[in-house]
Amino acid sequence: MKEIFMKKKISLTLTSLCLAAGMCFSAQAAPLNSPWADSFVAEAEQIGILPDFMLNDDLTENITREEFCELAYLTIEQAADLNSVVITYLARETNFTDTDNKAVTALKRMGVITGRTSTKFEPESLLTREEAAVILNNMADYFELTKFVNNNGFKDRNSISSWAKESVDNVCGMNIMSGVGDGVFDPGGNYTKEQAISTMVRFLNNFPDEESKEKIDNTKYYMSNAYFRWVEDDKGRVIFKLPASQYTDVNFYSNGEKVLAFAAADGYTDIYDIENGRKLFTIPGLVTGTTSDKYIIAEAGDVYGVYDFNGREILPIQHDWDYLYNEKYVTSGEKA
Repeated sequence: MKEIFMKKKISLTLTSLCLAAGMCFSAQAAPLNSPWADSFVAEAEQIGILPDFMLNDDLTENITREEFCELAYLTIEQAADLNSVVITYLARETNFTDTDNKAVTALKRMGVITGRTSTKFEPESLLTREEAAVILNNMADYFELTKFVNNNGFKDRNSISSWAKESVDNVCGMNIMSGVGDGVFDPGGNYTKEQAISTMVRFLNNFPDEESKEKIDNTKYYMSNAYFRWVEDDKGRVIFKLPASQYTDVNFYSNGEKVLAFAAADGYTDIYDIENGRKLFTIPGLVTGTTSDKYIIAEAGDVYGVYDFNGREILPIQHDWDYLYNEKYVTSGEKA
């Protein structure tokens, strides 16, 4: 994530507003953050994952290891509550001699964090970006979230510690973290409080949409979240993925030989082979269904057209539904 040094107030800080009548009002200071972080900070505050100390804090400052843990633990509590997950612990003790912080203790017992040594957590030390990636990846493991690998890579990948490489790939692939610009991750760089807040909001956005799991066939399932629409097999492995920013929905129809993905966008539909991820063709308009594994029915407003499963136009999108029915392209006289 690119660092932006311009700072702004989310709301005006009124230290004292004294009226002529002698009455004086004061207001609590709001967090200070960069413009790009406005929506993340507002959402984090709304859903209740901001620790109290961040409510009046300069969020452009670097975050300590303990502060990050407090933010992470509140995020985990919120995620567990929203998704009906019971928080469980893997260990009874933390063995840290330099902190008894509640959040640090809980996360260590959950297996989400480790110390700088077996007995030292170093709570006041600044968190590095690769350390943040490992913690976020462990949080994803804790909730068994689907992982998406970052295929773009980073120019400074060789600078990422061996113990952090997989975590960096995962959390960047899941859109929880990103680089600092110019294809660089900066693994040893510090992490700011506003960057930490944004990653926690993105972490929560990685949970599947409610009731989004749809069975495609006996071995494939369709799922979606705020960032991706994907197909996974019965072992939970992702075999096909599309960006949610480009496609509003994905439906699945058979051409008689295999099931294809029909990805709806703004005014058109892309058809994909989910086995190899290849886009086969594009149909203007939105696909409303198929007939007998032979015809693809597309619509644009109140008019319809017909295409075959090679993407060739049979009828342009300019006919009413009755015409398609009378010509036997559809089997029902009324659109479902």
